[in-house]
Amino acid sequence: MMFRYLSKAKAMLALLAAIVLGMLVSCNQTEEAPETVMGFTCLEDLEGHTVAVIKGSTSDVLLGDTNNFSNITLIQCNTPTDLFKAIESGNAECAITDTVVLMTMKLKEHKMAVDFNLPGGFDVAAAFNNKSEELCKQFNDFLVQIKSDGTLDSMFARWCSEQVDTIEMPQMPELANLKGHPIEVATLADNAPFSFYRDNVWTGLEVEMMMRFSLFLGRPVHFSGYEFGDIVDVLNKRQADVAAANMFITPERSDQVLFSHPYYLCKTSCFSKIL
Repeated sequence: MMFRYLSKAKAMLALLAAIVLGMLVSCNQTEEAPETVMGFTCLEDLEGHTVAVIKGSTSDVLLGDTNNFSNITLIQCNTPTDLFKAIESGNAECAITDTVVLMTMKLKEHKMAVDFNLPGGFDVAAAFNNKSEELCKQFNDFLVQIKSDGTLDSMFARWCSEQVDTIEMPQMPELANLKGHPIEVATLADNAPFSFYRDNVWTGLEVEMMMRFSLFLGRPVHFSGYEFGDIVDVLNKRQADVAAANMFITPERSDQVLFSHPYYLCKTSCFSKIL
């Protein structure tokens, strides 16, 4: 009799297990299939392929180093928008850029997705002509202030969003009252959320930061847009006092320009078209 009850109990357990397993299988079958991209998983996978990069960027220098990558064809672009165009036109199979910039570019609308995120990160800072030590020191003092009072964290929380197009610059009416020689800032016109030109107005995180620096110094500020690959030359030719252009600190650049303390750790991603 006891054996019969045990057999029935085992049968019930087996039936329950089958039902649970069936439910799990059913759930897995109805899950949305993951997006499939080119299948690149690391930088080494890019050998033998065509990659779009921002001209003069760290990715451009890194992948162009034939000692490490002997068979990568680089498509040099001037803006993040150009990276998308290179992939959409078929000129490039994938592209590499700042992860935060990529987030604001609305990948799914372009039918693209991230293949992989590059390990580590790069310190981003303001860059100055080598003879502008005093201005660089003043900027570092300014950074200490906006880091300690939470202003910098608030700026990143506000600007680093997929809804960057709807974010308004904070009102700073005091800027109109500043007198004297303006701080000439070299920046990028198509690099949301850091700097971009919208409705004939300079806007973005780095633009806001330099406006706040202007108030900190009590000097007016003036922005000019350049291509990324020209920024170092612009500084060396004294065409600008400072560059706020999402510029990574590298040993090569440090030989040519003076960097402030970092204000951002940049992560980079490789992305391609969804197959």
